[in-house]
Amino acid sequence: MKKTFLLIIDGMTGSGKTEISKALSESMPRVAVIGMDKVKRFISDFKRGERDNTIARDIVFEMAKKYLDHGISVVIEQTFRSKDKELKKYDNLARDYAVPIYKVQLFANPEIAFQRVLRRQKDWEIKVPENRIKRNISFFASKEDERFFVIDTSDTSIEKTKEEILKIVGGNE
Repeated sequence: MKKTFLLIIDGMTGSGKTEISKALSESMPRVAVIGMDKVKRFISDFKRGERDNTIARDIVFEMAKKYLDHGISVVIEQTFRSKDKELKKYDNLARDYAVPIYKVQLFANPEIAFQRVLRRQKDWEIKVPENRIKRNISFFASKEDERFFVIDTSDTSIEKTKEEILKIVGGNE
């Protein structure tokens, strides 16, 4: 992969966004992986809510712009609301920098996603309540009609999902 690009990895909680992004970053040179969850950790007293979420989203967007300024490809790992105007910002960003944008949405069977989240947070001091996890999973809606490649990660390894995404961006050479 030689050309700079922008890759959006969207998906329901527990679908594998973080693991796939990590695997992709290990396979692609000169790629910045950024997302809401990482940025939230920079804010010492981050509060779930519109104010702090907006701050984190703005920072992610500005980071993406700065990496693109330097010719570095960007992977955005984040859940976007359907028909979200924020997605349009990234479409415009790709257009402004004349880079291709690839959109991938991961999903998993809701019970598998739920179990993944429970395993992920088993050693966390403060856990997300189970009802909130289930609620977040229930919000999932396919974005196929918004030009996303949709990948079911329920029974697929991280390696295989990574290879599917590399094929999607592979035409970028």
